[in-house]
Amino acid sequence: MRSILRGVLLGLFVAGLARGAAAGDTAYVTNQESEELSVVDLDTMTVEKTIKIPGKPAGIAVSRDGSRAYVTRPEAKAVSIVDTASGKVIGEVETGGGPLGIAVHPSGSPVYVADWYTHMLLLVDPEKRQVVGSFETGQSPSGVTVSDDGKVVVTADRDSNQLSFIDAATGKAIARVKVGERPFGVAFSPDGSRVYATNVGSDSVSIVDAKSHKVIGEVPVGSHPYDVAETRGRVFVTDQYDSTISVFDEKTHAHLADLETGDYPEGIAVGSGGRYVYVANWFENTLAKIDAKTLKVVATVTVGDGPRAFGAFIRHAQ
Repeated sequence: MRSILRGVLLGLFVAGLARGAAAGDTAYVTNQESEELSVVDLDTMTVEKTIKIPGKPAGIAVSRDGSRAYVTRPEAKAVSIVDTASGKVIGEVETGGGPLGIAVHPSGSPVYVADWYTHMLLLVDPEKRQVVGSFETGQSPSGVTVSDDGKVVVTADRDSNQLSFIDAATGKAIARVKVGERPFGVAFSPDGSRVYATNVGSDSVSIVDAKSHKVIGEVPVGSHPYDVAETRGRVFVTDQYDSTISVFDEKTHAHLADLETGDYPEGIAVGSGGRYVYVANWFENTLAKIDAKTLKVVATVTVGDGPRAFGAFIRHAQ
């Protein structure tokens, strides 16, 4: 009898491990027009759940441990906190102003919120559920990104045509770097050595050395680039007005492809292992999956109305 019981328990344990191992990436796509969050299984490319988020949700940031998703709601002047395990909104933080871009410190706190109207980077304590401080940026900060070691926060200051490199511990400016016209999206390279900024006004991507804070490249892309991501030596840029994804080589900056994923692409992120790139298409109401090696769209899924997914919208497999 004991051997049978041990066998049953072992079987349940192994099955649990198998289920855990099989769990893949999940996307949290902000749909601004339908005011909801689409939760997408990225293995099957199916919508698992839809969560109502009033207030025109735009920015999204999933915590490093995957337990929380933070959503900016510009019209509501607030940030929603979503528990990813239950798929429920468990709280909100009133920010005032115009919250847009958002990022989470690798430790899980604070949450950084770019305030478009007050020209500040707000520091949100997710446990206290309140704004506990602010850092000075340039005019109209949009995108926000944090270095993997949590020491540096970078904002794209759209109306100052610059990036702000900020010491996360002190809030002091490390550097203000002039880039192209109206930078919007911003991202670190996977190795942390470079920062990319999409320049909406000059149809280009500025490449900034993360240590020297010097612009080391300016790459022309499609019309009105929105956001950017790098994987496997290739840089992917969403070109809103051209409805394409510009792809260029990370080292040589040579143009590699113009991919069509859907109408008016905006948010972009890389999945676990860097094999796939995911793009939210605003006018198409879809999320597209791109093979980073073949540069082919391998799947799409219909989400809500007006998907933006501006930020780190993927919960990586644990």
